Amino acid sequence: MRPFILVAILMCFFGCKSGSASAAGRDYQKPARPAKGMTPAPLLSRGKSVDTNLIASSAGKLTDGKYKDGSWAAKLPTAEKPAWVAIEIGPGPEKLLLAWTASGSFNHLETQYGGPGSYRIEVSPNGKDWKTVVTVPDNAYRTRAHGFDFTGNRWVRWVVTGPSKDTYKYGIQPDELDVHDISGGADDTWFFLGDSITAMSFDRSPTSQPSFAELIAKKHPGYFPMMLNGGQGFEKSSEGLARLPLLLKQHPEVKHWAIGYGTNDSAGNNPNTADFANNLEAMVAMLKANGRVPILARIPYAPAEHDTVPQFNEVIDAVTKRHGLTPGPDLYAHFKAHPDELKDGLHPNDKGTVSINRLWAAAVDALY
Repeated sequence: MRPFILVAILMCFFGCKSGSASAAGRDYQKPARPAKGMTPAPLLSRGKSVDTNLIASSAGKLTDGKYKDGSWAAKLPTAEKPAWVAIEIGPGPEKLLLAWTASGSFNHLETQYGGPGSYRIEVSPNGKDWKTVVTVPDNAYRTRAHGFDFTGNRWVRWVVTGPSKDTYKYGIQPDELDVHDISGGADDTWFFLGDSITAMSFDRSPTSQPSFAELIAKKHPGYFPMMLNGGQGFEKSSEGLARLPLLLKQHPEVKHWAIGYGTNDSAGNNPNTADFANNLEAMVAMLKANGRVPILARIPYAPAEHDTVPQFNEVIDAVTKRHGLTPGPDLYAHFKAHPDELKDGLHPNDKGTVSINRLWAAAVDALY
């Protein structure tokens, strides 16, 4: 090959590569609020390649869209020898929201099976010079999200610096890393707060698909909700209320709070709805005072030792009406009509979890 032809090819290659990046920057459009509905928070990380200081094939699972189906083997990193993954988002976004999930654990307040204990988030304009924008020294959850400024940058890096005191010997194993563009606002963000039924329904395992987020994205192109699973087994409304202030402080960007309590409050045919009513009132007041949007689901039907659920659902209906809230899904009516979707007379089976996601998506569809 003649030298000048080789030079021309090389110039074209590097020029085209640079031109593509510039085009990407020009083509980027900041998410804007439509005439009706909420501002989208596009998912930017899905399908993107991942750079890492560990095994690349394992890290690639973080952006494959498969929750609870393969994970990044981050092992047991330390501050001196951290484990990191980096994603080239590209130019344009001014603010991002990074959400990670370690689905090996069932409860929200759990890190034993894959959750990190300490980490930081960094951004870079070139993949070489990094600036720390978030630092978490004492994580206690199986999933969490953080918003941060991304102006003038192209890359985001999640650096795990240590396990928690409860992390199991096999180490840190997150299964998905979702990066959303919230430059236009964080309207399309969801925290599902509730008991074990919530924990089961929103883990987004292969048998729980399509998830709430996937259903919204399919019906409303351009949207892809950021969703966190805050389900905690055996939890009552009083316990959810007790941990809500810290959750609000730790997740200032999360706008919509989907509340699913009452099954444990009403257990044993408990006739006392007064405490439940007070707890819901306090939750709704706290959420609204912090600029959030609460939505309450009706308690699912259960055939044994939950005869008073209809009275508890009357409380939910009254609180929803009194505060002018968007009504959540009627899980009681659905499971009473479809008891075959309960695997033990209380918790949903695979078909039931899919139904719960579908019912939630349908209940809030008007918001989009």
